[in-house]
Amino acid sequence: MKKILLVGAFVISAVSFANGHTTMENMNHGSMGSNTNHSSMKMMNGDMNCKMMGKMNMTPELKKQMQDDMIKIQEKQLEINKIMNTTNPDMKKIERLNNEIYQIKATHMTKMQQNMMKTN
Repeated sequence: MKKILLVGAFVISAVSFANGHTTMENMNHGSMGSNTNHSSMKMMNGDMNCKMMGKMNMTPELKKQMQDDMIKIQEKQLEINKIMNTTNPDMKKIERLNNEIYQIKATHMTKMQQNMMKTN
């Protein structure tokens, strides 16, 4: 009886570990099967950015600009997701949107660094 219980516990733990490992691997490699997990990671990342923004010494205007930047990025990512869900995605449009996202992120980072230099 103990052997059956021990083997059963081993099988359950092995299956649980394998399932968790597969999910993390898919998230790291951007697998299409993990869109939900990837989206939730983006949302968590956005929440973390908002918390970090709250801890920095920023003017209300700068906070507003940063929040607007984050909203623009999320809108463009949503647009990319909509295009990718079509039967024939327009890769030129996706490339343009990705470039816009990275331009916003670069501007966002520059603003944050300038603010850090002002406060230090």
